[in-house]
Amino acid sequence: MLDTLGKRLKCCRAATGKSTHDVVDYIHSKGGEISYATYTRWESDTSIPLKKTQVLLDDVAELFIKNGLYVDVQWILTGDGFPPQFTEYKNLDEDTMFILASKTLPNVELIQVGGEYGEPHVRFGEFCIVSTESSIDKNNNKLCYVRYSNGIKIGVIYIFDEMSIVLPGSENLKLKKDDIIECRKVKWIQKK
Repeated sequence: MLDTLGKRLKCCRAATGKSTHDVVDYIHSKGGEISYATYTRWESDTSIPLKKTQVLLDDVAELFIKNGLYVDVQWILTGDGFPPQFTEYKNLDEDTMFILASKTLPNVELIQVGGEYGEPHVRFGEFCIVSTESSIDKNNNKLCYVRYSNGIKIGVIYIFDEMSIVLPGSENLKLKKDDIIECRKVKWIQKK
């Protein structure tokens, strides 16, 4: 999931085929001041941009847009708002874009949420793209869609011991591995 500024920057840069040097050079060409080391720290989430953030990220977003990826600066900063999309698809609504993404990502499936879940909060009617991989051990410490004998939960799972997992949160749910029908990694949650 693109839950940090660094991950969102890296994702957009990779989608446009640009290097970190390309991004820094573009900022310099627009009169911005940033070092290569500072920008790489932004992408690795070891430094958070504070001074002139909006100006610098406006330039970064402009570079991505010029290279075919329509992205909003607010989304880069916070993850809120409309996610980036390739320019040829920029007139699609979010629901259509989400469904297209679910059809093009390998080894995933689109599911619609039928209840309210926490950690992170997922509301009734929202869609999730989930991996087709259902191995509990491979999904340790990952945000997962877990279907078990008494229902469905979405949350980060932790393997407690050889026989059970824990889904921390308000319930701090402990489940036996034998009671789990599916445990699939959540790749993307559609937020309304």
